[in-house]
Amino acid sequence: MIGLASIGAYAADNEPEITEETEVISISGMRASSLSSINTKRSEANLVDAVSLKDIGALPDNSIAETLERITGVTADRFKGGASEISIRGLGPFLGMSTINGRAISSGSGNRSVAFSQFPSELVNGVKVYKSQSAELLEGGVSGTVELGTIRPIDYGKERLQAEAKASYADYQAKQKGDDGFGHRLSFSYVNSFEIAGDQQFGFAVGYAGGKSPRPEDTFVGSSTLRPCNSDYAVDGGSNCSFKDSNEAANGGAPENGDYYFISNMQSYRQMESVEDLDAVIGAIQWQPNSDVDVNVDAQWSKRFYYEDRHDLSFDDGRRKIHDWTVDKNNVLQSYSGETRIGNTNEYRERDEKYKGFGVNVNWQVTDDLSLIADAAYSGTERYQDRTYVRFRSKRKYFDWEKGTNGDFPNITVLDGFGGAPLESFSEDIKSLSFYNDDSEARKYRLDVEDEIKSFKLDANYFLDGAIFKTIRSGIAYSTRDHQNYQEARVSAKPADKAQALVDTEEQCSISWPQKDYGDDSKAPFTEWAAINTRCGYNIVIGDQELMPDAKSPSDGDVDLTEDITAFYLMSDFETDLGDYYLTGNVGARYVKTDITSTGVSQAYTSEVNDEGFYILTPVDGFERQRYDNDFSNLLPSLNMTLEVHEDVALRFAAYKAVSRPDMWFYGAGRDVNIDASDEGYESVEDALDDVTSKGNPNLELLESDNAEFGVNWYFGDESMLSVALYKKWFEARIGASTVMDTVTVDGQDYDAEIKNTPTIFSDESDIKGFEVSLVHQFVELPAPFDGLGFSGSYNYADSDYETPEAGSSIPEEVQAQVKPGNLPGLSEHVANAQLYWEGESVAARIAYKYRSEYLKPFGSNLGQTNRFVEGQKSLDLSLSYKINDNFTAKAQVMNLTEEPALQYRVAPGAYNQIEHSGRKYYVSLRYRM
Repeated sequence: MIGLASIGAYAADNEPEITEETEVISISGMRASSLSSINTKRSEANLVDAVSLKDIGALPDNSIAETLERITGVTADRFKGGASEISIRGLGPFLGMSTINGRAISSGSGNRSVAFSQFPSELVNGVKVYKSQSAELLEGGVSGTVELGTIRPIDYGKERLQAEAKASYADYQAKQKGDDGFGHRLSFSYVNSFEIAGDQQFGFAVGYAGGKSPRPEDTFVGSSTLRPCNSDYAVDGGSNCSFKDSNEAANGGAPENGDYYFISNMQSYRQMESVEDLDAVIGAIQWQPNSDVDVNVDAQWSKRFYYEDRHDLSFDDGRRKIHDWTVDKNNVLQSYSGETRIGNTNEYRERDEKYKGFGVNVNWQVTDDLSLIADAAYSGTERYQDRTYVRFRSKRKYFDWEKGTNGDFPNITVLDGFGGAPLESFSEDIKSLSFYNDDSEARKYRLDVEDEIKSFKLDANYFLDGAIFKTIRSGIAYSTRDHQNYQEARVSAKPADKAQALVDTEEQCSISWPQKDYGDDSKAPFTEWAAINTRCGYNIVIGDQELMPDAKSPSDGDVDLTEDITAFYLMSDFETDLGDYYLTGNVGARYVKTDITSTGVSQAYTSEVNDEGFYILTPVDGFERQRYDNDFSNLLPSLNMTLEVHEDVALRFAAYKAVSRPDMWFYGAGRDVNIDASDEGYESVEDALDDVTSKGNPNLELLESDNAEFGVNWYFGDESMLSVALYKKWFEARIGASTVMDTVTVDGQDYDAEIKNTPTIFSDESDIKGFEVSLVHQFVELPAPFDGLGFSGSYNYADSDYETPEAGSSIPEEVQAQVKPGNLPGLSEHVANAQLYWEGESVAARIAYKYRSEYLKPFGSNLGQTNRFVEGQKSLDLSLSYKINDNFTAKAQVMNLTEEPALQYRVAPGAYNQIEHSGRKYYVSLRYRM
């Protein structure tokens, strides 16, 4: 999925001209960029920031997400050492909107955010971020709208051939045995336009970018479930830890009033190799048969293949016989002892994702005053994910656990018995697969997602000769989205002869430890354990059994959604003098009607009792489809103004109503009956139905917000500017989870079951208020060569009383009430970026710093998971370039100079469920341009 952003003016049909307040950053010349930014802010009314470029492929970044982080208040979610999903002003992707050529972009997940890491920056000329809404924009951008645009060759106006070869080096990939750590990336683009018969103009553009990008990491990971316990095995006895008032730590009262601790069901040290292969193509044709008609056709195609080869040393019984525990003030474990089986868990996962997008846009200048614009487009994504899993487990061992510090992994010491001494042979024992001789299992998973958007628009622009109102713009838009998110299918099997399967796997599938220096940055207590070829071990364990999961086979966890949107807007641009002041802006309204159709599957089950006396549920053949329909509408007025009160000072104001659309997976009509939560089975049918979760709620409507912003721009030099903005957003509702009662059929009998985590709109008032400061300055007052120095920086502060309460189904309500709630998903209170650069005639250098404070990161569509938070992230990057001659330029980059780890915790600060170390990445490239 890629875009060649247009150079020069976009035609009025595809998006509004840059009539908004725009910060323009030209990467091919950072000084020119700063000057362009300042000049644009002085002349425009609306609130828009942009990265615009003179030439194709001028961006030094590796993805559009990294480019967007240059814009004031924009930050990204870090994924495997790179930037991915975008947040505007610290507000998560849930509140944002992303478009290409003014059209919505399909998604390979169940949410509406776009994985910008799939956009090759070599083929992109510019992006824009609308921080205020106006009537002609697609709805959905409470925090803002990110807009990509494809190139229009005639508007570009010249021939351009460019090719670039880029080599990458990841120091963590170089740790992989048999790998030198290098990746590559190639890009090519060509643009040309010319006259054909008569006065007709014709132009075309084509571009390709692709390559291999290694993304290795050393990881510590805990299970997605976290629960409180207050038992101590040494005092209270028992097996798995519990949360009871009879336990010693309750001090004779309610357990939530005594001491307790949060603990994960399991934890793992993970060695992993991962590589992404990307191929992307863009094409554009522009034809002007005469001066009144402009026809544009654009198409995008991309294919991403990604694999992970995981080898985990897992401690599988996270809650068993916990004793001698200590906690901090947040009830986060600092140390404890317990007993666990130790797993050798191997997983090979592949993801294949394809994107196709194309559109046709026709602009007809009917008269001197009237133009009509028609637009039709398609955007589609297909994602297929396959997981092959095989696990061998040892008999139980006692261990001591101690929390790591400063991003270090926890330290685990295995003992020779309860309260015993360290088992000296353990580090060597785990290097042999024969150590894991208690049980084994193989699993196969398959996940399919299909998302398609078809859209049609017709706009009319009429130019007035009024004293104040200069244009009337109106339009109608229709889109239909078909989203099929098939529940991940899982099948599993145990070997017919577990002892023989273990022997055969060790003999036939063992591989040498695939990495050197594992855990050297994270102080991992174990640096090596038995490793196998996952697919080889899987085949041995399943033997003659067939495990062929079919994700598209109907199940009650599927999401089958059709979303039809019809919109109409009317707006006007105005300008006038108010005494000595000059006022510009636009005013309008957008009416949006949404029709939801969601189809769910209801499935029945049979039960049987196994040899241990536990119940096992099995889905029966056949199912019943249920269709749900819902419709609603929203009216969204907007006003944007800029008032020049002085030659060097401009005031900005915006007021508008905006909406945020719930993610697609929240509109599902099914439910997930988790019958695989227990390896051993259940004590009763009712017990087996204790983990039924909703897959959505077709009756959800949009979250509305009222928004206002006031800002001041001060231009204190020809190439200097200080901008300050205050903003506030008011919400009257929030999305959260509730529990409803329904029935599940087992053995022909209906059993009452709590359907947990049903997405629900609650009538809770909240607001977000914040301010934004940005500074741009070129040090022209300094003598050469120091006059090439420049600086740009920004800081955004956002505060909200919005609450996402802790709703983890594994945490009792009385404990949930004690846990500090999360804020808006994706909201960072502090966001900052700064870059210091120097440019000469041939040499340029830039060092960039980015920071965002912690934020809530929801765990997919399951609102019943414990809250997950990403700790504050910072990165320091360096880029250099040397212009060899008019045709060749050499560039070099270093990403994550300070080797910052990525940390996530659940429920309470310090309760880490994921710690990732991915190291530095280096890039060297040579670009040819003609």
